[in-house]
Amino acid sequence: MRDTMGLILCGDEAIPPITDIRAISALPIAGRYRIIDFILSCMANAGMINVGVATQSNYSSLMDHIKSGNPWDLDRKNQGLTLLPPNMSRVSYGTIKGNIDMMASISDYLHRSQQTYVILSLGNAILNVDFKKVIKQHIETGADMTVIYKDLKGVEDSELSRFTLFEFDEDKQVVDVEVQPYYPKVTTAGLGIYIMEKALLESIIDECSARGDHDFVKDAVAKKIGKMHIYGYEFDGYADRIDSLKSYYRNNMIFLNDEVRRELFNPHRPIYTKVKDQSPTQYGANATVENCFISDGCLIEGTVENCILSRGVKIAKGAVVRNSIIMQDSVIDCDVTLDHVVFDKEVYVTRGRKLIGQESYPLAISKGTKI
Repeated sequence: MRDTMGLILCGDEAIPPITDIRAISALPIAGRYRIIDFILSCMANAGMINVGVATQSNYSSLMDHIKSGNPWDLDRKNQGLTLLPPNMSRVSYGTIKGNIDMMASISDYLHRSQQTYVILSLGNAILNVDFKKVIKQHIETGADMTVIYKDLKGVEDSELSRFTLFEFDEDKQVVDVEVQPYYPKVTTAGLGIYIMEKALLESIIDECSARGDHDFVKDAVAKKIGKMHIYGYEFDGYADRIDSLKSYYRNNMIFLNDEVRRELFNPHRPIYTKVKDQSPTQYGANATVENCFISDGCLIEGTVENCILSRGVKIAKGAVVRNSIIMQDSVIDCDVTLDHVVFDKEVYVTRGRKLIGQESYPLAISKGTKI
């Protein structure tokens, strides 16, 4: 797939307080990974040698994580992984109001890229997809654009309303689109991933910028229905997008499910991440650990159940932590009780404190907080 490039847009969507200092794409997930690792690894596994990551704000954490792209074999003298902060001189009115503006600000990068096709990722998707199969279908159908979707049958309307929904005919050609509808008509949810020729994407960006449009789906895809051949590629594996604290919590906890974990960490399509050389996790003599996803460098002397722990977390004797996400270098002191909480990095909870959230509304604590 050297004739296909990847473009990942990391917008400024917010999940306070855990995105106060970072983009959603840089949020830790499953302990040692970041959200961007999934889509970036899918592109690397497909053999792409040119991937651009466009940013909007709070991108220092993202820069530190991906750096030159070495874990994804994208640290190359020519092409490889390119981090693309916005060039405001290329944006109409001098402000970024949508993903069209983000792409307009990096138009020089797109123009220089030599590939014929582009895989565009607009969201913060969690999935492990074989892009080789997607490109093959795109070419065989003669599509102008292909959208990757998942049929969410049986899912509540409130969950469907988080997605862009596509309606297809019997040939899987798009006939209608709904952007986060309050009353969904269909259950086929787009995953924010689009495949097309690079020349078409550049044309769409120019056209939308000239009209003062800002949103790729609302102002480009929706208006092109009936004028272009837009087909769907159905993905039948686990997939979701992270756009709220509730979805962030749920998509971390899903890694405690053996079946989903095996699918997402498919050995034939590995998920890569930044490597940190740390000592193995240490468990005290009285430690109790059940159904957890624990990274390297932790020290556990208390009770931990149904949790996701990032690197370097310390849980003291007598502490009880359940159903929680604890990010890097946080410290839980003696006799602390935690349930359904999401801790950012370097949170320190002093002796005897009790913090309780709910599955539908986990309690989130910002980086560096002392309680």
